[in-house]
Amino acid sequence: MQADWDQLGKAFADTPNVVIGQVDCAGNGQSSCGEHGVRGYPTLKTWKDGRMSDYNGGRDLGSLKREVEKKLDPRPACSLESKDACRPEDLKILEESEKMSKAERAAKIKEVQKEIEDSKKQAVELEKKAKKLAESLDLIKAGGQTVEKVEQLLNDEDWRAHCEGRTCLVAFLPHIYDDGAKGRNEKIKILDDVMKAGKKDSKNIGYLWTQGGDQFEMEEALGLQFGFPAVIAINFGKNRFGVHRGIYDKEAITQFLTSLSRGGTPLAPIPASAKASKADPWDGKDAAPPAEEDL
Repeated sequence: MQADWDQLGKAFADTPNVVIGQVDCAGNGQSSCGEHGVRGYPTLKTWKDGRMSDYNGGRDLGSLKREVEKKLDPRPACSLESKDACRPEDLKILEESEKMSKAERAAKIKEVQKEIEDSKKQAVELEKKAKKLAESLDLIKAGGQTVEKVEQLLNDEDWRAHCEGRTCLVAFLPHIYDDGAKGRNEKIKILDDVMKAGKKDSKNIGYLWTQGGDQFEMEEALGLQFGFPAVIAINFGKNRFGVHRGIYDKEAITQFLTSLSRGGTPLAPIPASAKASKADPWDGKDAAPPAEEDL
């Protein structure tokens, strides 16, 4: 309760007709406490117009403040009885009111009360507007966010930008002539499933795919001559890459990433020649059969 009592004292520190005090009944205030019938601690009493009364209400700050306001009629620090406590701008308002007639003062009170109510309504409307603007701001920010997805590797610049500050998984998929659209989509879906599982574990990994043969020089530099699909993990910041040697399915690729994070996958420096060549974006369709040449 002491903390609330201290706050009560601060709340009325500048109120000229209210004093919040306390007496040490176990110390030098023992005789005063006995004189006023204090038998237990803490005991709260109010004193007004020479009469003391017991207070048996709540002991929280709100209850104590309501009791003071109800029983002691606190006056503002700046009042006709204490003009020296007024700030210049408050004193001006006080003295203007002092010069008014009762009718003029009543009209002024109604005017200010209406202005207060209007201001409160405006505040509510402004709060609604601010909330709506905050929602719009979130949507504007969301419009600039990139939705993480499995992307096709189309050029070296985009590859390095996509993988900046993190590890990327790159799948080299069979040529469209060998796998068709159905087979390719199935393999891309495996990467997508691995990516979604990794998001649940808060793994920040980029996922890319490219058509085997489209990056021939890079495939040679990374030692991917064993066929497709092939999968590598690469980190440009650390200048290291590792090759997945298992089968191509969700479980095996997930295990590859887990092994990578635990230092169980052999890594090698990225060859200087391991740069992505420009590739044409896939249209999602089966490839037209190659044209036959006339003999």
